[in-house]
Amino acid sequence: MEMELSLQKSWLTFGLILTLGLINALLIKQNLHLRQQLATGARTFDLTTNFLRAGDVVSAVTATGLDGRPYQLEYTKDGRHHLLLFFSANCPYCEQQASLWRDLLNSVDSNRFAVLGVVSDKEQRDLVSAHAEASGYFKTKTSLPIVFFDKDSLGSYKLNATPTTLLIDEAGTVEHAWVGKWDRASAMEVAAALR
Repeated sequence: MEMELSLQKSWLTFGLILTLGLINALLIKQNLHLRQQLATGARTFDLTTNFLRAGDVVSAVTATGLDGRPYQLEYTKDGRHHLLLFFSANCPYCEQQASLWRDLLNSVDSNRFAVLGVVSDKEQRDLVSAHAEASGYFKTKTSLPIVFFDKDSLGSYKLNATPTTLLIDEAGTVEHAWVGKWDRASAMEVAAALR
């Protein structure tokens, strides 16, 4: 009986080792294939499908303000375009983007454009407030109101990466989407879009 139990354990151990070895070999093969694709410059997937693009339509959203009160983001309410600045308090690229967004807040025509800072509701309010304060967003010509989007709102707006800047018209149609930190060309494109 003991011998039989010992034999079963041996076969089980052998089976597990064989299975793990097979899985390991498959992962190595996949890794080598992906490295080969990257080396040849091939794109294995289209990142733009994960973000909003010009022409996409978004709907109104109820968010939560930095003060904890409900905030209704509606596009048809005041006839202005909306500029959404999606950031995270601990994102190094958002820190690098801060001076460009601060310049934008100092130059944007608030009669034509409503600017709104957007963060995930998973962020800590005190850290978001401290980040915005340190970035100077509350001391600009147009102060930056900040709202927290829940998981569903983030998903419907496809806000996956920080920083992201969205320009949305008065009907809720995305005119421009800039994902990631602006380079010189992006900054010029933003300036042209806000004229």
